[in-house]
Amino acid sequence: MNVLAITPARGGSKGVPRKNIKLLNGKPLLQYTVEAVQKSKFITKYIINTEDEEIREVAHALGVQTQGRPEDFWYDNTFQEVDRLLQWCIQDLEQKGEKIDIVVLLYATAPLRKAETITQCIDLVLNQGYDSALTLKEDRSYIWKRIDSTNSVEPVNYDPKKRGPNQLEEWNQWVENKAVYVMKRDLLMKTGCRLGGKIGYVPMGKMESIDIDMPEDFILAETIMKMKNG
Repeated sequence: MNVLAITPARGGSKGVPRKNIKLLNGKPLLQYTVEAVQKSKFITKYIINTEDEEIREVAHALGVQTQGRPEDFWYDNTFQEVDRLLQWCIQDLEQKGEKIDIVVLLYATAPLRKAETITQCIDLVLNQGYDSALTLKEDRSYIWKRIDSTNSVEPVNYDPKKRGPNQLEEWNQWVENKAVYVMKRDLLMKTGCRLGGKIGYVPMGKMESIDIDMPEDFILAETIMKMKNG
């Protein structure tokens, strides 16, 4: 089976300028994903998709092939943009003779993601009968939503009159941490969505689930890395 892993890496990130190549604990953020891919089983081809020349240079220095993208995908401002980008990437590679069976989406913003986790997610689709898979982290939050244009709110996932010990609540849920997505090529191309069919998941802990989006996320990730190395 041909397993293609893709890291989309725009140059114009919003929350943290140039975050994909910003140094985190002495390495470009992108490098942590590259190193995880290099240690993971099953991946037969890996590319970094970018419109940015400096990101391309960093990727090539790390020994990774890059792929450009049309200007329509430069700005991250439309619905399902990454899923549509993945479709475009596959079409572009297949026109050049590549054969792809499974697609793995790995954002560069999950520097604490382990290679083993990537392998486990791929295994669900490759060997265990799932059509797609993703990583999740447990979340025990009491969630509320606003119900009108004022400050009126109502609970979403619990009854305040039946509040129990947090560990005993039956509604404890999981949330996406944007670390790993795996999908069958045909599912993505037919539906335009990375998740569908029979969906499996691999759990990840809170610390390794950090998603780099804001400056404070860099500080938190770097602090955890230094603690582990200390």
